[in-house]
Amino acid sequence: RRRAVAVVVAVEAEEAEERGRRAEQLKTDGNAAFREARYAEAVRLYSAAVELEPENGVLFSNRSGALTALASYDLALADADRCTALRPDWPKGFARRAAALHGLRRFALAVNAYDAALALDPSDGILVTARRQSSFALAIET
Repeated sequence: RRRAVAVVVAVEAEEAEERGRRAEQLKTDGNAAFREARYAEAVRLYSAAVELEPENGVLFSNRSGALTALASYDLALADADRCTALRPDWPKGFARRAAALHGLRRFALAVNAYDAALALDPSDGILVTARRQSSFALAIET
């Protein structure tokens, strides 16, 4: 009986490792598609990776970035929120959330999301610049 349990555990571990390898390859392919501005293809590849590793916050972040590039801001926001839930200590998830909110013209919330990202990485100049853009858009709008 113990041997059977050990075999099952070993098989499950091997299957999980294989899923991880396939998800990593899909992520790599998605990154290449993203770099080449093939955003819909990147979304498809990241989505396939998410199916294999649904607790991987980086995959949700990457898909959020591709969705933002496609102006699918609601979907991008949902992925960014999932990323921040999975990795609350990672500033990039909050930056993805802010970018999606900016795209939705919810500038005050975008500024708040950039503030959350900057609280985790105050020296990131890109975040500072992006926050400034959302803050400026908010000022113009009000």
